[in-house]
Amino acid sequence: MSFDRRARFKDLAGGISIGSEEITAGTLTGKFIDMKDGSEVMVSNYHVFWGKPGETKIVQPGPYDGGRVPEDVVGILKRVIELDRHKELPWWKKILCIFFGWLLEEWCYPEMLPNHLDAAVATFNPTDTSRTLLKGVYLDDGTRLEIQETHPGDGINGKKVWKSGRTTGITKGTVVNDKATVKVWYGTEWKKFEDVVIVEGEARGGDSGSPVFLSTNEEPSGSDKLCGILFAGSAKYWVHCKYKYLEEDLKVKWAT
Repeated sequence: MSFDRRARFKDLAGGISIGSEEITAGTLTGKFIDMKDGSEVMVSNYHVFWGKPGETKIVQPGPYDGGRVPEDVVGILKRVIELDRHKELPWWKKILCIFFGWLLEEWCYPEMLPNHLDAAVATFNPTDTSRTLLKGVYLDDGTRLEIQETHPGDGINGKKVWKSGRTTGITKGTVVNDKATVKVWYGTEWKKFEDVVIVEGEARGGDSGSPVFLSTNEEPSGSDKLCGILFAGSAKYWVHCKYKYLEEDLKVKWAT
């Protein structure tokens, strides 16, 4: 890479170092629009923006790369997708379980919802008010590419994709499974994810949160489409969540 993605940026965009004050460093997915209130927000993995909504500070660059509170704060954690969520019981079932739960213990236990997304959203409210949040993603030469379109992430087996990450920059890959079920180690326990995408391509520690794009040409171009957010990887493979779940579950959309 010809420029430093781990540096402090005046103009923030996808593909650079970021993280909550609680972690080391990951990658900023990019600028999004909060579908709940219309505000401009930042998105990355939940394990990159790890913390308590409304309280935890987000710094750029991430703490491992020198980001400090308060001078490098760019926002506050706003909303997360909790892992291992449970389906809420209907009102009538709640009543029965209050009175007969001792007898219907297994029936009363709420069904676990599948994990589809490791993602969180943060406000953009930098301590240094000269800093800006821009559309698009940084390429390896330091230029910024604005991509206008998105893709839900379904039906892309065999397709070419690329990502822009804090550690390995632009890497390309081929989708080998677009309906995968995987288990990922989260430091203390395994988490199971369903309907995620496995790509034969390189990603390393710190690339978590990288935006992933569906290719239309051999090299990244403005006609490509955002199709996911990377959350696990190795020298040979990465796994990303589908873009559609960012809209459906996190309630954000790519800023265009």
